[in-house]
Amino acid sequence: MDEIELKFLDINVKEIKQKLEELGAKLKYDTQTESYPFLAEGFHSSDSNMKYLRIRKVNDDVKITYKDSAKKSDMTTREEIEIKVENYEEAIKLIEKLGFEKGKVFRKHRIHYEFGDIHFELDTLENIPTYLEIETQTEIAMKDICTKLGLDISNGEKGTIVEILPEMFNN
Repeated sequence: MDEIELKFLDINVKEIKQKLEELGAKLKYDTQTESYPFLAEGFHSSDSNMKYLRIRKVNDDVKITYKDSAKKSDMTTREEIEIKVENYEEAIKLIEKLGFEKGKVFRKHRIHYEFGDIHFELDTLENIPTYLEIETQTEIAMKDICTKLGLDISNGEKGTIVEILPEMFNN
């Protein structure tokens, strides 16, 4: 299934939370997440024009995610396949046995809301102010939800956070 994403930097976190709650979005979790990207020929962790493979742990929930390279669009549009697995460490070992190299761990604080099939993430990384990521299944849904939240869709950034703010990841 395709996933449509936009990231909004320079947001007022309190105001966005209030708008999400007024909309009827449900808070699903507010926690630290940890993920590892996996690298191989054709796969990259910070270039949305390449394929992407990662394993992410959110509390006790562990998922392996594959994303195809981004399609031509004003929004980040990628096919995404996600499967739930039981064991984080064993899943990492399996992917490494398949020939992928484990990339650098990626930790962030994430506040995750859902409204139907639309997901909202307020992500905070070290040295980066909290930003909002919206995920929908269609561009029309993205435009509609941005209007409902009072967000100017032209301020939405496409790409990975590393592509958007590369100067913050040059270490």
